[in-house]
Amino acid sequence: MSQAWLPTPLEHPDQLELLTRSICRAADRSRPPLQHALVPQEQASDSWVVRLETRDEQGCRCPELDLELEIYGHASDPSLQLAWAADESQPMLWQGRHPVWMDGTSGLSCPRPDGGIALETLARRLRADLIDSEA
Repeated sequence: MSQAWLPTPLEHPDQLELLTRSICRAADRSRPPLQHALVPQEQASDSWVVRLETRDEQGCRCPELDLELEIYGHASDPSLQLAWAADESQPMLWQGRHPVWMDGTSGLSCPRPDGGIALETLARRLRADLIDSEA
């Protein structure tokens, strides 16, 4: 079992808020002009699954652009998965030390899809933030 390293709502509410803000800020910077809000799905001390809900410049919801983010692994070498929440058949990104795109249906490796650079940027930023916050 992984060592506890991610904040949980009951045990570390201040750290939870900081990480939530960091994730949303990284998403906003990686996917302009969209604005992101984090909606927790599952949060444990060794893994998180969250939905990044999107809004356009006028504040209108864009559910077709929402992402599902999973964070797991160890503090010194976290892994992330990013997938489009509205369409599980679209390719998903696994980001460890290197990005790997996987077919959403089969899980087999596939080429980067259109729009994939923004997700790779987001994943790299988040992973760097997670490693820096543990240093």
